Amino acid sequence: MDGREVIVYVSDNCHECDRVVKLLEDMNVSHHVRNISENKAYLSDLQKQHIYATPAVLLKDKKVLGYQEKRIKSILKHA
Repeated sequence: MDGREVIVYVSDNCHECDRVVKLLEDMNVSHHVRNISENKAYLSDLQKQHIYATPAVLLKDKKVLGYQEKRIKSILKHA
């Protein structure tokens, strides 16, 4: 993952996941959605980083767990 790439790990039936994806879309931020319910390799990738919940947003060198709008906006502002 390079410093500009935004990856969002989501799972099925996750309201906060939907909110994070909508936030990024509303901000016109290019991002990749990885659904751990549909692809177990994504789940494995997440667990290797010691992350066990969704949503998980990886941007720059930061990890944001859960729906943290202010933190996501702050990190993107300084990108």
